[in-house]
Amino acid sequence: MTTYILHGGATSTNNKQNDLFFQQFTSHIDKDEVKILLCYWARSKEERPKILERDKESILKNSKKKVIFEVAKDVDDLFLKLKTCDVLYVVGGDPELIEPYYKHLDGLKETLDGKVYLGSSMGAFLASTSYVVSSSKYKRDFVQSGVGLLPIQLLCHWDLEKKKIIKRDLLLKNSKLPILTLNEFEFVEIYQ
Repeated sequence: MTTYILHGGATSTNNKQNDLFFQQFTSHIDKDEVKILLCYWARSKEERPKILERDKESILKNSKKKVIFEVAKDVDDLFLKLKTCDVLYVVGGDPELIEPYYKHLDGLKETLDGKVYLGSSMGAFLASTSYVVSSSKYKRDFVQSGVGLLPIQLLCHWDLEKKKIIKRDLLLKNSKLPILTLNEFEFVEIYQ
C-alpha cells in the first residue's frame, strides 16, 4: 500500500496548515531515520537551490526524526534513488517544465509501493489521472493527463479559481472518475 498526500498549493506560506503538511513527510514512516527524495522538475534550475533549502527547513522544523535528503536530477536518477528512499515529494511550479517528464514515469506507481508520495499543486496533478491547471497565469482551459497514480481528476488552488464551473465541467465531460478539489494549504491523504 502507498500513502498519497496531495496538497492544494502554496507550501511556501508559513502557517499551521502547511506545518501539518510538512509533518506528514516523516509521521507515516515507522523508523527513527527517514530518507526523503525531493523532485523539483516543476521549477527552473535557477530556483531549485533556494526552494530546496526552504523545504528542508520546513520538513526539519516539523519532524522529530533524523532526515536524509536526496534530490532527483532526472528520471533515471529518480528511479534509482527511490529504491532506497521512504518518501517522494514532488513540488509544484510550472506545468510546462514538469509535464514532459510524465511519459517517462511508467512504473512509478509500482516503485512507490509501501512508500509515501507527497505532491503539492503540480506534484498533486502529476499523481492524478487528469486535471485542469488552476492558475489563470497559464491560460490553459483544457484537460491534461497526469501520470495516473490515483484514479481521480484534480483541481488545485480551488479557493482562488476564477473559472470554477468551466474547469469542473471540463473534467465532468472528460471522465466518470471522481473530481477532487483542493484549496491552497489544504491536503488530503489517500491510501492505495
